[in-house]
Amino acid sequence: MSVACATAPAPGAVLYVSGPYRVWVRRTVLAKAQRLARVRAPLETGGLLLGQVVDGEAHVLALTGPGRRARRSRLGYESDGARDTRLVARVYPQLHYLGDWHTHPGGPAVLSATDVASIRGALSPSRPEVLHLLLAGPADMGDAVASLFTLVCGESAARRMTPEVAA
Repeated sequence: MSVACATAPAPGAVLYVSGPYRVWVRRTVLAKAQRLARVRAPLETGGLLLGQVVDGEAHVLALTGPGRRARRSRLGYESDGARDTRLVARVYPQLHYLGDWHTHPGGPAVLSATDVASIRGALSPSRPEVLHLLLAGPADMGDAVASLFTLVCGESAARRMTPEVAA
């Protein structure tokens, strides 16, 4: 997801930047995450971030919600991996896994050690960079704040990305 050249973003997208890393996230994706966060509050929830990498820039075009077998609690979320694999193959075959998202109802917009370990577990030689969208806010998630992070193989910590430009 390193920068190679400027790419025309998807309409209605927000650009997040950290050093050479650039990620476009559709506003509809952010709105869906906010809606799912409010519906599932006060328990944590989450899902997958899906999209494409074009000219070195990631474009988050869709996200999934939790499956029926996902484990959700006040302080944790564990995805329904089998359902996620089936859903992506059937509904989003043209999109690629870019990372995950989850919520911290009543908690800070900071990745926990458990969150970082989970993200690190998604890294592989074929997937050297992974995104993570974290929504944090009050217990009812009414005014949740979205923070985007990237973790890159070889780097010791996750990078918090900054929203730069709204298209």
